[in-house]
Amino acid sequence: MKGQERAFSLFLLFYHLIFAVIAWKYYVDHGGDAQRYWQLSKDWGTYLNVGTDVIKFINYPFTSILHLPFCCGFLLYSLIGFYAIYELYRFALSYIKPSSILSSTLLMFVFLLPNLHFWTSVIGKEPLVFLAITWIIISYSEKKYTTFKFLFGAILLILIRPHVALFLLISIAVTMIFNDKKSFPQKMIFGVAALAMSVGLYFMTIKLLERNPFNIEYILKSNEWSLLAFKRAGSYVPMIHYNVFERVFALNFRPLFLDSKTVFDFVLSAENFIVLILFFAAIVIYIIYYRKIKLDTFAQVTLLFFLVSSLFFIQRYSCLGIFVRTKMMYMPFLLITALQIIGQVKRQNRSL
Repeated sequence: MKGQERAFSLFLLFYHLIFAVIAWKYYVDHGGDAQRYWQLSKDWGTYLNVGTDVIKFINYPFTSILHLPFCCGFLLYSLIGFYAIYELYRFALSYIKPSSILSSTLLMFVFLLPNLHFWTSVIGKEPLVFLAITWIIISYSEKKYTTFKFLFGAILLILIRPHVALFLLISIAVTMIFNDKKSFPQKMIFGVAALAMSVGLYFMTIKLLERNPFNIEYILKSNEWSLLAFKRAGSYVPMIHYNVFERVFALNFRPLFLDSKTVFDFVLSAENFIVLILFFAAIVIYIIYYRKIKLDTFAQVTLLFFLVSSLFFIQRYSCLGIFVRTKMMYMPFLLITALQIIGQVKRQNRSL
């Protein structure tokens, strides 16, 4: 790694640990799920389950045996989160290959987004889920299907958030099926296997929600109740009255400045505004140069993961606080794809 890249990596670690302190202070002052994950009262075996209990099972030795303080939990999870960010940064360097000060600066900007660092520093599912997704997408893009990172990342994601594993599986399956380099028998085998896994993940998700998997009407109705239940939140968004496009925009690009009530809101609004400009630029460039721009495996999986995830989450969530927490699972990958699209045109124009 070049000196500049190594220096940025060290700065990134320091920057990330600052957010660990911010997250720790925030949860000490306001409370939240982090205390529930760290302050355990049951036996270790009772947490051997799927979903939230996985985090409690992992935390048990640190809390109930070693009796580490609350701040140590944030340090532990922030290091996991940083490792995931660092893995993605290393991949992005080789994927985008920034060749100018502007492209290097834009790439570094993506990895300094506050929302990503905050949620990968908290005690909870986010750091582990982000690490799992990073391992899966990178390994799949590099065709490393049998590596430890790919397999363990898949197991970790399935156990913690089976519905997100389902979204990512759908994205990978569609990419694989429409891959021209695969033979028809290969596509059929993979398609059947992906369908079977999808059914299993669906049943796991519905079981966690304590719903009847065959009562689709009730599940759809419960989605409406979920949207209305967020009215009690201070940052409620009336998603139930929005169309699909308004919902997708609200999920991924709000809060904006008109929504800002606190310093945190303003910081997130500034981040969303800049991200929106970057996406708009990538979309315009792709429309103009679509014949020259190639969407490779990483870009295809990332775009599908963004689309599938967004279409699901807009059915369940209607709160700005949940939005910023949810989108960090796929937004960094989408930003890297946007930079790669912009970079392709720059390289082609330079060669011409």
